[in-house]
Amino acid sequence: MPSSPTAASDRTDLAFAFADLSARAGRIILDVAAAGAVIDLKKDQSPVTDADLRAEEIILEGLARLLPGVPVVAEELAAAGALPDVGGTFLLVDPLDGTREFVAGRPNYTVNVALVENGRPRIAALHAPALGLTYCAADTWAARATHAQDVLPPRETYAPIHTRTPPQERVVLASRGHGDPVTDDFIAALGNVERQKLGSSIKFVYIAEGSADVYPRFAPTMEWDIAAGDAIITAAGGAVLTPEGETFAYGKPDFRNGSFVAWGQAPR
Repeated sequence: MPSSPTAASDRTDLAFAFADLSARAGRIILDVAAAGAVIDLKKDQSPVTDADLRAEEIILEGLARLLPGVPVVAEELAAAGALPDVGGTFLLVDPLDGTREFVAGRPNYTVNVALVENGRPRIAALHAPALGLTYCAADTWAARATHAQDVLPPRETYAPIHTRTPPQERVVLASRGHGDPVTDDFIAALGNVERQKLGSSIKFVYIAEGSADVYPRFAPTMEWDIAAGDAIITAAGGAVLTPEGETFAYGKPDFRNGSFVAWGQAPR
C-alpha cells in the first residue's frame, strides 16, 4: 500500500484534489436533480437515488488514480456488502450525505471524502453542490470557498476558517430527522442555547467556520457520514469527541459510530 503524503504542501494538494472530485460528483447530483431522481430503498429502508450511485462512481474512479491501493470504504458499495479490509490508512466516501434532504428538494446535502490515518480523519473535502460551498482540510489547515453551483472554485478563493469562542447563547445544531430524548436532555443541560435543526454533515462545517457551536448526535451514524466533517472541524480548532470526552476513533470493524458531540470549543 502506498504511504500517506508527508509534506504539508502534498497534503494540501490532496485536500484540493478531494474537493475537485467532490465538485465533479456534485455536478452529476445537480444534473440528476434537474432531470428528476430515480429513488429506491436499501435493505435498511433508507432512500438511495441514481445521484448517490453515479456520484460514488465518479469519486471512486478518481480516488483509484489519486491513491492507488489505498482501501476505500464507500457508502453504496458498503450497502451492497463490499467492505474492504483496512489498515492504518484508508478512505471514507459518502457520495451524497443527506439523501432525504436531496429527495425532499432541500439544498443542504453534501459530498464527503476523507483520508483516515491511524484512526483519525486527517485530509478531507466536503462539498455542498446546491449551496455553492466547498470546504477542505489537511491536518491543522481548514478553508472554505463560495462559488457558483456548477463551477469548481480556484484555490485562491479559499479562505481559512476557524471555530469561534462560544457566545453567551450558543448555537446548537441537531439532526432534522433523527431526534431523540437523549439529545434533548443533552441540549437542555447546556443551558441558554439557540437550537437549529438541519440535515446532513453540513452541520460540522457550520461549526468549523464559526457559525454554530455544538452538534450532539446520539442516534446511529456510519463513519463515512462524519469523517470529512470531523477532519474539517478538527483542523479549524474544534473537536469531535465521545459524550465522555474521549477521542472519536475510526476503522471500527463494522464502521458504525457510537454517540458523539462535535464542539467548536470543547469543554475543558
